[in-house]
Amino acid sequence: MAHNNNVSRVGAVSRERVTPPVSAALGYTLRAVSRILVIDDDPGVRESMERMLRGAGYAVQTAPTGEEGYDLARGGAFDVILSDMRMPGISGLEVLRRLREQRVDAAFLIMTGFGTVDTAVEAMKLGAVDFVQKPFFRDELLMRVRSAADRRQLARQVDLLQRHVHADGSLDALIGESAPMARVKEVIGRAAAAPGTVLITGETGTGKELAARAIHAGSTRAGRPFVALNCAALTETLLENELFGHARGAFTGAAAARAGLIEHASGGTLFLDEIGSMSRQVQAKLLRALESGEVRRIGENESRRVDVRFVAATNVALQAAVDAGEFRSDLFYRLNVHRVHLPPLRERAGDLRLLIDHFLARYGSGSGVAGCSPEAWELLLAYEYPGNVRQVEHFIQRAVAISHGPLLEPGDLPEEVVAPRPPAPVSEGSVAAARERADREMIVATLGRHRGEIGAAARELQVSRTTMWRLMKKYGIS
Repeated sequence: MAHNNNVSRVGAVSRERVTPPVSAALGYTLRAVSRILVIDDDPGVRESMERMLRGAGYAVQTAPTGEEGYDLARGGAFDVILSDMRMPGISGLEVLRRLREQRVDAAFLIMTGFGTVDTAVEAMKLGAVDFVQKPFFRDELLMRVRSAADRRQLARQVDLLQRHVHADGSLDALIGESAPMARVKEVIGRAAAAPGTVLITGETGTGKELAARAIHAGSTRAGRPFVALNCAALTETLLENELFGHARGAFTGAAAARAGLIEHASGGTLFLDEIGSMSRQVQAKLLRALESGEVRRIGENESRRVDVRFVAATNVALQAAVDAGEFRSDLFYRLNVHRVHLPPLRERAGDLRLLIDHFLARYGSGSGVAGCSPEAWELLLAYEYPGNVRQVEHFIQRAVAISHGPLLEPGDLPEEVVAPRPPAPVSEGSVAAARERADREMIVATLGRHRGEIGAAARELQVSRTTMWRLMKKYGIS
């Protein structure tokens, strides 16, 4: 095929430098620089493609084997992955298959000098976006890469926009696909559609306000106000004033009348977080408002009608507080019409990776951080997270802020993740020590039967892969 000086075959790829985009020449970029990973066992091809793609304005990284390419790619930092079909070790198709199983979000292009229709179809079925046969034209390859990179960045922008749209409301804000979270979403859906108060329980950091917002967003009150108040953040006097408001002159400094939050939420939903900290005096006034649908401002004699749905949340056992005389039983039963319990993160096997991805997208999109190195992933997935989802968010937010590259590294993570405190020593002759020895022997034997394949061993032991990593780390199993 004839070609001019601007078009050359890539087999080894042309070493001509491509003119950078006009936007780069003018000193600004229209979008974030796309990151490209090239996986090829031919060093000449790798070097030529790296030079060509860098000249076109892309950030490029290369890998000489499928194994190394997979390890780099599963960190999630690349927009486009170009992989040779046939390589020593695992093939390009196998790399693609593994990355899709790990839900790595990147456009995948297969390159081969032995292309057939069958392999092209197989690659497309596995999720490849394009298929190019060696030797290929430099301009043709750049066009395919540019098309894949643009589609990938557009898809991510749409995804980020959808995340912002859903951030204040619907069930989409509750990240998780585990069985416990599926049950939570089902209960929230039923509670949202029905009238009556809702009591949300769960440990600190499990997302109780997100659940309350989802209930409001799914109800007939969705177009009306959603008002949130943390009861533990205020003294008894201030809390009463915030809830019920006051008349002019009701106390020193009350220069004007003021409506309380219950009135502000009329027609909508009032979310009372940490309701277990509320004093019995304020509990009594709240109970009256719930039962009568009326509030009386401090210093006034007349009552005002309100139409409010109350959603309360607590991280303490309210029934125990009732038994101890610290919380009114009549208010507890009045609040507990619908109950939503949010499970701790340790009971949501499989959701941790989704949460980390979610917070990476939220906090990393503007700073160039798009994923984690394999070592950072291992540490993040092995940590216990006593602070639940909120702690995951804070860890990722902090790590992104101090990171200097496109991937989070172990050095970016908090000290408690990198070097967790060792468990308290167990007496050698105790029942606990015997149990730990038995557990370790069972894990080692199971790994031996599966030749060290962690996923297969985890399935046999009926635990999640994350739990398996945690147990191996606990018992010093490499």
